[in-house]
Parts: sequence; structure tokens; C-alpha cells
Amino acid sequence: MERLPETQAILRMFPWGRLESDGTFNFDIARARLDVLGSSGYGYWSHRGGSAPHANVGPMGLGADPTFGGLLKLDNFIDGNDLLKKKHLTDEQGWKLPSRLIPYLDFTHSSAKQPVIVTELPERIRDWKSWYAWRGLPLESPAALLMAAPLSVYQLLVRCLEVTKPSAGSADKRVSLIVHLLGVEVELNHVPLFAELVLLLPYHDIKLVFFGGAVKAVVDAARKKPGALAAQDPVYTYRAPDALGAGALSVHFHGETKEWTPEGEVPDAVVACNAGLGSYPEWIPVVRATHWAGIPFAVTEYAEQSAEHQRSLFPAYLAGGCEPREDYPIALNPFQQPGQRMVGVVRLPNAYNGFTLTVVKK
Repeated sequence: MERLPETQAILRMFPWGRLESDGTFNFDIARARLDVLGSSGYGYWSHRGGSAPHANVGPMGLGADPTFGGLLKLDNFIDGNDLLKKKHLTDEQGWKLPSRLIPYLDFTHSSAKQPVIVTELPERIRDWKSWYAWRGLPLESPAALLMAAPLSVYQLLVRCLEVTKPSAGSADKRVSLIVHLLGVEVELNHVPLFAELVLLLPYHDIKLVFFGGAVKAVVDAARKKPGALAAQDPVYTYRAPDALGAGALSVHFHGETKEWTPEGEVPDAVVACNAGLGSYPEWIPVVRATHWAGIPFAVTEYAEQSAEHQRSLFPAYLAGGCEPREDYPIALNPFQQPGQRMVGVVRLPNAYNGFTLTVVKK
């Protein structure tokens, strides 16, 4: 509970950061106040709805029916619905917010504020306050509610695994990085936001590969629609302006299987958001493979207590294969999605991408 003031302070710094009487933050109420509450047609805010955190788990973990027995109408929405179209959303179409509240990726737009190149500020972008200042956004912007995933990936790569840093590349020496993002679900609704990685990591060429059941589902659906984005390879590309380091991102979908295996290209890092390493048996071979092959691996978890429990399971996961590492650091994630999750029986600090757990570090 010592972490609670820290997590609440993250929410309270924002004008829209409403703290309910039970200490939680109602994400849906916040979206409704911004007029972006719904499934299809709400840009990056589109969401399948329901109380389950993952697509394959029903309400309160019972069954696999997020519609509460048909009481909720989800309009056949699947994560990545907009990737069944032929064109990516523009900044305005995706964010559906007033221009001054949008962290633009298209810097030719008249409302876009161009930040300075990150190599000039190598250690200053460490939390939401510094990122907002760098991006020229007022705290009135709810951007943190969606940017938590890409910035958490940045935190895992740079601060937890230390596989790179903003000053690693230069105009004369670019850095190539292959990153596998596992367990992808809701992140499919705002794929372009991961371009923030190459604004924060100038002179990098990043290949980001998405894995997961929801990834396979949207690829399968896209293959039935000629020209659909999710069936293309790469699914999305972005190049930062030369003045911002000319970083390049390509996003690819692994649509053949739901699971990740170490076969094929060896990534420079494996990461996952809100993983639940101790809750799903599919993570056991991932923990084993990354240990055996020495592949850097880190995740975010909802709660510090959960991360501690998962860490305690690693010796059993690795039994008969290799020895556990001496240390599996757990830390508060400064780029967590602001606000306590609405989990009725939990009062411990618990937030989307709330804590980081470093599993394998070179």
C-alpha cells in the first residue's frame, strides 16, 4: 500500500483525473466525458467493451462471454477493427480530440508542435509530466490513457532491459532493433501510436512484431477483405522527420499462430503489456525459452503483488532446464495508464501497465 500515494499522484496531476470514492478511476466515464465511449467508429478509443481485461476471458473470469449473456451488444467488434480497412486513420480521425490535445505524428499539420530531438534530452523524458512538456501538450489532454502501451514498451526497452537508449544512434550510425510484442489485444486499436518509439529513439530502425490470439483473429478476418491493412506486411510504417532523428518503424503481425516461439529470427528483445505470467500457462514456454536463449524479456503487470507472485514461480517454470537468474527486478512504471483499475475486491495499487518486471536481462 506504500505505492498508493505514488499511483494516485499520477492520476491527480491531470485535470480529468477523477478519483472515485472507492479510490478507483472509471475509464468509461472519462471516455464518455470526452465523447469517445464506444466500440466501432471511435478511432483509437474503440474498444470491445465488457469487464474482462483479456479477450478470451469472460466477466469476472467466468466463461468466455464478454456480452453478459447477450445483455451487451458489441456489434461484432474485434480488436483491430479499423485494420480491416484499406487506410490507416489520420491523427484527427484516431484521436477524435481538439487539435491542441493531440500528440501529432504528422508534423506537417498546422497544429502539430514539433519537439526537440530526444538526443538533446537523453534522460529527461522519464514520466508523464516530462513527456507532456516535451510534446507541448497541456495536461488537459487525455493522451496518457492511450499512450501508456507504447511508452511502457519504451520503458521496458530503455530502462528495464537497457537494450538501447536515445543517444545510441546517430546520423552516421543507425541502430537496428527487432522487438517482439507478445499478448497483443487492445493495442491493435491504436497501432500508429507505437511510432512514438522512433521519436523517442532517433536514428533507430525498429521492427516491431505483434503476437497473440487477437493478432491471429484480425489477420484471419483481414484475409477475407481485399486490401485490408491487417493482411499486409508490414501492417504499418512510419518515418520521423529528419529534424527529429529520422527514426523508422515497421509493424508486422504474426498471424500464423497464437503462440510465440523462438524459432526464426532472434529478436533483440521480447516484451509484453499486462502479461500475467503466472495466470496463463502459455507464458511458461516463453519464460523458459528466453532464459535458455538469453533473450532480453520484460513485461508490465497490473500490480506489484502479482509481479512478486509471478517471480516466485520462475524456479518451477525452469525446473530441469536451467537455473533461475539471481534477480528479477520489479519497479513502478512511470508510464502506467493513470488511475486505479475498477477491481472490486482489490485496493492494492493496481493499474494498466502499473509495474514492470524484468525477466531476462543481458
